[in-house]
This record gives sequence, structure tokens and C-alpha cells, in this order.
Amino acid sequence: MGVMTRIVSAFFIISIFSVSFAGQRNMDVKRKRYIPKVKKFIVHKKKANSFSRASHSLNSKKQKFSVKSSVVSDFKAQMNNDPEVLFVEEDIIMNAAFEPGDDGTDEDPYYQYQWHYNGVNGIDMAATWDITKGKSNVVIAVLDTGVTNHSDFQGRFLLGADLVSDNDFSNDGDGRDSDPSDPGDWIESGDVCYQGNFSSSSWHGTHVAGTIAANSGNGVGATGINFNSKILPVRVLGKCGGYLSDIADGVRWAVGESVNGLPINQNPAHVINLSLGGFGSCGPTMQSAIDVARAKGAVVVVAAGNDGNNLDINSYTPANCQGVITVGAGTKSGSMAYYSNYGEAVDVTAPGGDSWGKVVSLSNSGTTTPNSDDVKGMSGTSMAAPHVAGVASLIFSVNPDLYPAQVEAIIKESSRAFSCSGGCGDGWLNALEAVILAQDTIPDPDFVRNEPVTKAPSAPAPVILETQDSGGGMCGSVDMSGGNGAGGPGGGFPASILIGLVMGFLSLRPSKSRKA
Repeated sequence: MGVMTRIVSAFFIISIFSVSFAGQRNMDVKRKRYIPKVKKFIVHKKKANSFSRASHSLNSKKQKFSVKSSVVSDFKAQMNNDPEVLFVEEDIIMNAAFEPGDDGTDEDPYYQYQWHYNGVNGIDMAATWDITKGKSNVVIAVLDTGVTNHSDFQGRFLLGADLVSDNDFSNDGDGRDSDPSDPGDWIESGDVCYQGNFSSSSWHGTHVAGTIAANSGNGVGATGINFNSKILPVRVLGKCGGYLSDIADGVRWAVGESVNGLPINQNPAHVINLSLGGFGSCGPTMQSAIDVARAKGAVVVVAAGNDGNNLDINSYTPANCQGVITVGAGTKSGSMAYYSNYGEAVDVTAPGGDSWGKVVSLSNSGTTTPNSDDVKGMSGTSMAAPHVAGVASLIFSVNPDLYPAQVEAIIKESSRAFSCSGGCGDGWLNALEAVILAQDTIPDPDFVRNEPVTKAPSAPAPVILETQDSGGGMCGSVDMSGGNGAGGPGGGFPASILIGLVMGFLSLRPSKSRKA
């Protein structure tokens, strides 16, 4: 067997398509959300023959009140003790879904080109950000070519690692160490994998990490899916690819396991992204590493591969490993990308792009070694996988106690149908529906992959609801019903006395409704 044959059989080859472009910044003026000084409430009271709280929407009469902020708590207490009151809710102000540039932030210059987040075939990120923008205690490991020190990552990196052990691949002159920076993966004459063509550096890991968690609303670069969680950069790919042994050790290191040549990672990952792969079956080295990661509570997301092959009859790893979320690539037009691998192993499809619409994320302008910050469009299942990893990190942000099998089931169950002839997984990734479903899912250590997700039972209608103090918008509610509820023991003030108190002592005044 020749040298080149041995090399190709020993490491993974990543297939990526990239193009750099420039665009003018969207100059639309973004509004700050209006925060009212007076809160408005809708009070549902019993009709003459109504006794059921559960049917308040059909058997109640409504009154509206404007309440000064200084007396809101008193107003709630009075309402909560009135036996005539069925239900009280704040008359919140709703706005369009949050996007970078709202709430006093600065729109990221390339956000307008990131079709893959919103629009007809996006993943509904704007509405998702109204629920969560990520939590800082969630860690996403990106196992890739390393990362550049792009300004749009400021404050987001944890202490990572470089596991590229072969000096022919490393491009940084050494083996394993604690520096995950990407020195460039260009290929030229003299490299062991040189095949007659010079290749520029891809900055693949920077692009992948940018999709997951680039800073957002800071007027720099592009927008990431998760605004707040941390990236754990793990370099496992060099100029010719990466060896299976290094990648498997990278998975283990990312979740806090001991590996040769590195200190133990003190920030174990909740989500691991593997935008890489190679021909071959999923052997014990990779499968055991994935099993360890799942046992430690980590979700492992992998790219399906860019060869246009049916994974049912072609071996490709780690896409064919057990316990991973395998991601196929979709296009801006809403179809499966021609290059994407497909088959039963694919769990879900996410935006991966093609020549008509690439996935836009962070990059570097250097052709060999790092130069200046850049933004590029790239296509591939490598670009689709980080969309799923980013959404998985948002799921953990709203429900941190979920188990890996549950996160996978949530992503699959919440996906939407799209035009696909088969082998595209359960559907097209839908971030909003995934996060909503995650909020209502009961953590279950015995959950079996592919069984339906178990939601928490619906709670009885609360008496008093208060929206989060965020100045309106599409936000959740908090039960403020403590103590005796309407219709319960303890009674309360008669309605006539209550209204007198409200009008006299609490300086309430009836409000007029405004047409939308």
C-alpha cells in the first residue's frame, strides 16, 4: 500500500465550498421597545350564572385598569382576594420578534444575508430569541480546524485544546497542547497530502463556531444562533484532515475525560459539533467516545457528509454512529442539497446552502496564515450541523436537566415537513418549535430514543399573571396566585368595595382600548 493510500484511509477528509463577498449594511433604524410607566390589566369577573374558573373566557365580563407602578403589588393582592375575580392578566405590549439591532443593539452588518435564520426556509430564529438568547453556563464544543481570534467572538471562548498529534498535519510545528487557534490549513507542494493543486486555508472551524455563537447585536460581522453560551474550541483537523484517534480523543476531552498530552478540561461540553467525516464504518474507537459523551449528558451533532451518497448502503463515519444527531443539508429554495448524504441515518435537515444561497458566518481573509477578520458564505453539511448544535444549546438554556436522547427527540419531533423524496430525516429544523417543546418537557433519564417526548401536564388556570419585567414583547408569564385564589376559601373584598379602593386609594383610572 502506497503512502498516499495509507494516509487517505487513516484520516477524515472534509468537503467545503466557500466564497467571500461584501455587502452594505442595512441602514434601517431599529426601535427600542417601549416600556410603559403605567401597567394595564385585564380583569375577568364572574357573570351572574358563572362559577367556573376554567371557563372564564366564555363566562366572564372584562374590565380594564391602568395601574401606577408604585401600587401594582397592592392591586394584585386586592384582586387575588376578590371572590368575584376569575382571572387577571397584564395587558402587555407586543412587538415584532427580536432581531439584532433591536433594544438599543447594533445590527450586525451581514445579518441581512443570513437567510438561513429567518424567512421562508430559515429556522425561525427571530421568534426564538424572544424566548431565549442562550445561557452563559451552557458549553458548546466545536471539534474542527481550530478558531481564529475574530473580534465577533470576544468573550465567548473557553480554554480549548489542540489534539492534532501529527506534525505533518499540524501546521503549527508541534503536537498536542492547549492552544486551539487555527494556524491555517493550506496545502502546497511538499505536504504529504499534496495532489498537484495548491489549496488556501479554509477557516472552517471559525465559520462553524460563528454560526453557533458569534456575538450578536454588536454591529460586527454576522449573527450567531446563541448570543450568550460559551464555545469550547477543540482543534482536531489540520492541513490534511484529522486522524480518527485524535478526533475520538477530542470528544472525550470535551466532556472532561482524561486524554494523553492534555490537562483535563474544566468546562465539560453540553453540546459537541462534529462538522467532519470520512468513509468507513463507525468502529469502536469513535463509538465508545460518543457513548462516553452521551453518558456525561452531552449531545453529539454530526454532519451527514457532502458526497451525495445513500448512507444506507455507504459507510460514512461518524454520521453512521449510534447516539448522534446526523444532519443533512438543505438549500435556500427549501430542498435537500444535491451534495448532501441521505438515508435512514439522517435525523434532521438544516440549512446548508448551495451556490444560490450560502450560509453566511465568520471567517478570515488570510490565504495561508491568519490575516484580518472576514465574513464568508460557505455551503455543506458542515454548515448545516452547527445550526442544530446551536438550537440544542438553546434547548439546554431553557431546560438544562434534559437528557441527550430527549434533546434529539425534541429536535426531530419539532421539525417541519418539507419537499424531500426520502432520507432527509424527520424534517427541516425549526428552532422556535424546538425551544417551545423543550420548555414543556419533563427530564427523563430513562427516555428511549425515538419515543414521543413527554410534556409536563397543563397547570390549572392561575388567578394572577404577571409578565416578565422586559417591557413587553413575546414573553412568558409567571404565576402570581400565591395565597387564596378566586373562588377558594378565605373570601375577599366585595366587588363594590374593591372598585372604590382601586379608584380612590390606588389612583386607578379606566383605560380605553386601542385598535391594532
